[in-house]
Amino acid sequence: MTSNLNFRPLRASDEPVLRAIHARQVRQTGFDYAWPNLFHDPAYYRVLVLERGGMVEGCIVAHATTEMFLIADRPRILRDLLRRRPALHAFMRSAGADEVHAFVPRALIPRMRLWLARMGFRASNPRCLPYYLEL
Repeated sequence: MTSNLNFRPLRASDEPVLRAIHARQVRQTGFDYAWPNLFHDPAYYRVLVLERGGMVEGCIVAHATTEMFLIADRPRILRDLLRRRPALHAFMRSAGADEVHAFVPRALIPRMRLWLARMGFRASNPRCLPYYLEL
């Protein structure tokens, strides 16, 4: 059986329908998240509307997410980075990042937890399990 689901670019006229779908999704799943600014936030850099028979059924959104990782072998660098935290945050914002992720190996979490918190990181939402796809 073939699907007649089509993809097309986002149009301004899609917003009311997509907002209604988003509100229903939040009610049905109980997972409340803010409506994304799909039209004016460049972090949402790709949006495909899902349409079937001329009716909007949803959309799939690509959001630019930044991963930050550290290459260093001396503990002193962590203290230095803490002092430079505002500059690092400003640097990341100037590059267009609105959030930064760090993927920490489980074995390093006990040693890194306090530093990450001081840098402003927090553990991901415990209701969500992060997945990734290499393209």
